[in-house]
Amino acid sequence: MSIPAVKMVLVYVTAPSKEVAMKLARTTVAESLVACANVIPGVTSIYMWKGKVEEDQEHVVVMKTVSSNVEELSKRVRSLHPAETLCFITLPIEKATSDFADWIIDSTKKPQISQ
Repeated sequence: MSIPAVKMVLVYVTAPSKEVAMKLARTTVAESLVACANVIPGVTSIYMWKGKVEEDQEHVVVMKTVSSNVEELSKRVRSLHPAETLCFITLPIEKATSDFADWIIDSTKKPQISQ
């Protein structure tokens, strides 16, 4: 394990359906905003919304990227997501194997790749 020179992050996003989650994943990878996106189905979310406890089935999308892409990624996810209040959380990657860190960095370089 090594501490990467370039700051990398995991991005956690929830989606209301498989279709939305897959669109987020495919689009952001194709546009080189993220190196990889994992779609995790069947998550039950329980949350407070407008004074009521709500419960929904959602999909989680976990994305790996460099911190310099977060602002643009946030805007792109917002443009593709139907939620009024978007769950978009970044977590720093403190350590990673050097080959995996290199792959994330190389995969998030422009130019954009067509889908």
